[in-house]
Amino acid sequence: MSMGFFNSISIRIPLAFIGGVLYGLLTYAIVLTLNFPARIAIAAGLLVFFLYLGSRLLILFSGIDTPYYSKGQKGSPYENTAFYQTAQWVGKFYHYHDTVLFAFLVILAIVFLISLIMDGVENRPWGQTIQDLWDKLTPSF
Repeated sequence: MSMGFFNSISIRIPLAFIGGVLYGLLTYAIVLTLNFPARIAIAAGLLVFFLYLGSRLLILFSGIDTPYYSKGQKGSPYENTAFYQTAQWVGKFYHYHDTVLFAFLVILAIVFLISLIMDGVENRPWGQTIQDLWDKLTPSF
């Protein structure tokens, strides 16, 4: 594997924190939406944050070359152990997760850009096309 910008540990650590915060907030919002008490929502959000952050940092600092993060060195004292095989599986999962998430965000950005262009061409207020789409997709109560 080649060392790239996103393979840098100084990039991966802040991304792990940001991802943990965002997934924690998403969990918090989902738990609140399900009408659980706020204390449970906070606990669930913190649990997801620490599990996400911890698993990403474990992969980063394990010294194992995975699809998620590669130090560029070959061989590991853990090779052919359950920990090594699990690290490989988790590394592949995170690699594919990040790839799919990036593709989703690019598609979302393109959709928003197209909607803004449509608003500008039709002399509508900015965001009106997205608002109309959102109104059609969400049921009115």
